[in-house]
Amino acid sequence: MTAPALARLRQSGLRGVTAGAPAYPLVVLFGLNLVNQLDQNAFAILAPNIRDAFGLNLAAVTTIAALAVPMSFLLGVPLAYYADRINRIRIAIAGAAVWSVFSVVTGLAVNVAQLVLTRIGSGLAHATNNPTHNSLLADYYPPQVRPGIYAVWGSAQFIGALISPVAAGLLGYFFNWRVPFLVFAVPTMVFVLMALRLREPARGVQDRLALGATAEEAAVEETPPTFSESYRLLMSVKAVRRTMLALPFLGASLLGFQLLLSLFMSDVYHVNTALRGVLTAAGAPFSLIGLAIGAPLAQRLMARDPGLVLRMLGSAGFITAASFLVMAVSPDLAIFVGASFVQGAVFAVLVPGIFSIGSLIIPAKTRSLGFQIVTLALLPGVLILPVIGTIGDRYGLRLAISLMAPVYLAGSFLIASAGRFVAADIERVRVMSMAEHEVRRALGEGLPKLLLVRGLDVAYDQVQVLFEVDFELRPGEIVALLGTNGAGKSTLLKAISGLVDPVGGAIYFDDLDITHIDPVRTFKLGVVQMPGGRSVFPTLTVEEHLKLAGAMLPDDPDHVARATEEVIGLFPRLRERWDQAAGNLSGGEQQMLGLALALVARPKLLMIDELSLGLAPSIVEQLLDVIRRIHAQGTAIILVEQSVNVALAVAERAYFMEKGQVRFHGRTAELLDRGDILRAVFLEGGGNGRTTTRSGRNGSGRPGRAAAKPRDAGTGAPAERRVVLDVSDLSRSFGGIRAVTDVSFVLHADEILGLIGPNGAGKTTVFDLISGFLTPDSGRVLLEGQDITAWPADRRARGGLGRSFQDARIFASLTVAENLAVSLERHLRVRDHLADALRLPEVVDQEDDVRFTVEQLIDLMNLGAFRDKFVSELSTGSRRIVDLAMAIAHDPKLLILDEPSSGIAQRETEALGPLLQRIHRDVGCAILVIEHDMPLITGISHRMLALELGTIIAEGPPGDVISNPRVVSSYLGGDPAAINRSGTVRRRRTATTRAKVAAATPARAETEATS
Repeated sequence: MTAPALARLRQSGLRGVTAGAPAYPLVVLFGLNLVNQLDQNAFAILAPNIRDAFGLNLAAVTTIAALAVPMSFLLGVPLAYYADRINRIRIAIAGAAVWSVFSVVTGLAVNVAQLVLTRIGSGLAHATNNPTHNSLLADYYPPQVRPGIYAVWGSAQFIGALISPVAAGLLGYFFNWRVPFLVFAVPTMVFVLMALRLREPARGVQDRLALGATAEEAAVEETPPTFSESYRLLMSVKAVRRTMLALPFLGASLLGFQLLLSLFMSDVYHVNTALRGVLTAAGAPFSLIGLAIGAPLAQRLMARDPGLVLRMLGSAGFITAASFLVMAVSPDLAIFVGASFVQGAVFAVLVPGIFSIGSLIIPAKTRSLGFQIVTLALLPGVLILPVIGTIGDRYGLRLAISLMAPVYLAGSFLIASAGRFVAADIERVRVMSMAEHEVRRALGEGLPKLLLVRGLDVAYDQVQVLFEVDFELRPGEIVALLGTNGAGKSTLLKAISGLVDPVGGAIYFDDLDITHIDPVRTFKLGVVQMPGGRSVFPTLTVEEHLKLAGAMLPDDPDHVARATEEVIGLFPRLRERWDQAAGNLSGGEQQMLGLALALVARPKLLMIDELSLGLAPSIVEQLLDVIRRIHAQGTAIILVEQSVNVALAVAERAYFMEKGQVRFHGRTAELLDRGDILRAVFLEGGGNGRTTTRSGRNGSGRPGRAAAKPRDAGTGAPAERRVVLDVSDLSRSFGGIRAVTDVSFVLHADEILGLIGPNGAGKTTVFDLISGFLTPDSGRVLLEGQDITAWPADRRARGGLGRSFQDARIFASLTVAENLAVSLERHLRVRDHLADALRLPEVVDQEDDVRFTVEQLIDLMNLGAFRDKFVSELSTGSRRIVDLAMAIAHDPKLLILDEPSSGIAQRETEALGPLLQRIHRDVGCAILVIEHDMPLITGISHRMLALELGTIIAEGPPGDVISNPRVVSSYLGGDPAAINRSGTVRRRRTATTRAKVAAATPARAETEATS
């Protein structure tokens, strides 16, 4: 060490470096790190002697040296895994004792095979250092002094490099190459005995103390993660990933240089063994000077910006690379040795900061494994060492050393580029520690949190979709998760259930960190998710579904049998459909089956994505009652719902998300006053104005037809009644089930006709028969007087029939803009491939028209943020908006829409009505629409039809149809929230709803009565 550094140590002792913490652990770990270098450096110094003793060439020596390193790395992984679980000090002691034994055996080796085995064994023993020392130092000493701690600990390597070359060289010179390996085992055993007095610290104790935890709280360790969880956690740290890309380059250059240094002096400058040791050791003081400079420099840089520590490597890389080149071309020994001193000093400056940053960006509970996995990235570089040896044999050592310069430069720039991620990664670890602290404190205060999400970030590939999301749920609570389309609600549920891996933040469930665990383990912990719209397997029967749910709980067949009977009691319809494939069930029946699967799984936390998606009001009312019953049994529930009105019926508290962030959390009723939050994002203003192309055509890219004719002022009847669609006696059966029976109706050009009915009534089947996706058993379909019953679907589309589907069947592998362009295909005037290949003017003009119209549609529907995204990346609601835009682009004579509001947010639904009326008016098309949202369908329809069991039970004006007793009993039910999914509802719950809640949860009856 430098004189000023020694003076400071004499004045304050090591306690000055450790900020008052006991210095004994640092002394012992320093000693073990020092003796670790003796054996390794001795082999490097004595490599020429060993080569000559066994008759080896340069490639063989480098290969033997390289064999120990990968074995050390590979063994280090399981050692590090257990170091996060068992006593690390015992692992470190065992490793030191074993490498002392192998050091002795190396000195006694009599043939090449023994030499190879002893070097491999020595490398395996050395593997204990990295997983144990780095994490122990971080747990013995607080973050603010770690640069100094790691500087002292790291100086052991350079002091070892100072002592061992001299000692090995002199002993080898005066005796033989075997003696140093025998002698160096002695000090190793001394430090092994000293280490027996060390006590294992709690993992992460210093980090928790720095965050304000009490000594008792800080001493409680977290449950260590599994290997896969640890790996997923490490790979979520961006700086770690970038560092792992850099280490193969750095490893190949630094390890190769260390090995070639002695060989270069021996073969090029003909330096004997003793002088090689002295010259190699002479570089150690320069490295110690680098450490003395690096520790305070790292502290200052970390206080300013931790990322600067890694960015320094970019500048240092130029100096180190230049030193390699100088050494390669040096004309004499003095320049060669001087360049090596510069290289060692520059690298040493960086050591304290690099280790300190590692201790801050790797979470404490996986710090041992984290350091080892990062170090494992050196392995590809180590495998290059035999190649370097071969190059040295064939082309000379000067070329071999010169190759280190570009390799090191590439590695230094890669790791320097990781600097921009460091601050955010440290913050992620802090958020995780704070979340753990919050969970433990809440538990200690008797207010446990079943689910706690803090600072959650989630990305798909390079696209981040969740940004620092905070969420919490108390035991037995129902919370509504609301938001705009594409806000990230479903992604949040997937992160909680383990289906996607977060890139930052923390998720705690039942006091256990589940941030990076897999879906199977989350399920076993009691986290069950019911996916929105995709909760069943179409080819399996109802019976097979319930057996599959029970198969996930093989150890509790009694519960499975009991739970199966309970869900059949809750949903009697499932017993009627027991042997039918789920794909043949109605939307409501599929939702029932999905919920039944979730209930059989015995959830502590049930997450339901889009409960009311595509369901009739009576079914929604029934499912809400089921939710209340589940809740009464103590199950906590997260309900993702597009309708605030539906959520208000069961949830007292809500979170509202927009653009991947939480914009509101509080009482659900308070949302109704937040006009700044509850607003349309896509369809805002969709009912106003009109879209035109450059050539004066309407937004569909073709000349618009005349708008609907005005009605007669006296009678209210249309002045002209042009029939667009005439359906006569349509019938269709599936096997023995009659889905549609003798359905007949007409649709006029100036009408919007609404079609309602319970799930399974045959509404979508009627649409499929009209649009050509099914062939009727009997009956006929006329489009503008032309019989199209036998036409295929594509011919009907070319004839002007446009169709949307319940699940937005658009091209997932195309972007939003490309899908819109495809929807304009009907209106293309030129369809000649040769004209397109020759880029004829008419083709160019046509493509410009399509491009312009696509941009107009994107502006109309506020899809600019999604223009170039693949449809597969969009949420259910966002795909629905694209589907609507494509329907407008098609510019049909007849547009049939299957539940256009399905999956879109409530405010979008409220804006959808004016948009559909605008399409009807401006495009001049008749519209036939299926819809379960009563305010929407009654607000836009001129007439309505109600179906039940495949037959029409009511027809006429909207008011007459929805007041029909059969429609009320079979379809609407009595829950206002289920009926009025959009629009304004009374903020106070109705007496009926309060009675239902009180019956489900008697303990809350008094609270409900006063809410």
